[in-house]
Amino acid sequence: MNRIIFTLIFTFFFTNIYSQDTYVKLPTTNNNCPTIIIEKDIIGNESAIGTTKELITELSVLKDKPNRKEHKFFNLTENGIIFVSLKKETTFKTQSELNEFFGIEKNNGIYVNGYLIENSDYKIATECIMEIELVEPDTENKLENKAINVWTLTKEKRINDCVRQNVD
Repeated sequence: MNRIIFTLIFTFFFTNIYSQDTYVKLPTTNNNCPTIIIEKDIIGNESAIGTTKELITELSVLKDKPNRKEHKFFNLTENGIIFVSLKKETTFKTQSELNEFFGIEKNNGIYVNGYLIENSDYKIATECIMEIELVEPDTENKLENKAINVWTLTKEKRINDCVRQNVD
């Protein structure tokens, strides 16, 4: 009897160990920078926040991996998320506007810093767009259609990651 119980528990454990949700990202994505979300639905970077604390009304950090079914920002959480509310307005582009500008179907998926935005409600802060890549489907990325990858990270941060130096 003990052997059957042990076998069932062991089987259950190993069948569920690999059932964790994985992140949908481009194969070349390799950084440790957290995603910054402004006002709950605008993806940005540090430049949108500015250098003064006076602009920030609220700040929270999510370091743990949330549940994909319950959180529309799940796919952007691999390196954590910083949620920010600001006293200033943030200009943005919607995903459909970016797709239309590049001649792609409006409802086509968009990647930010290599991670797929799984919810069409998210917008991208205009001032935070550093570069936009048009990614062609190939055997490595396994895309079905052309896709846009919007970089909110500088080339330096993409290469050297987001390690901040203490300058005091």
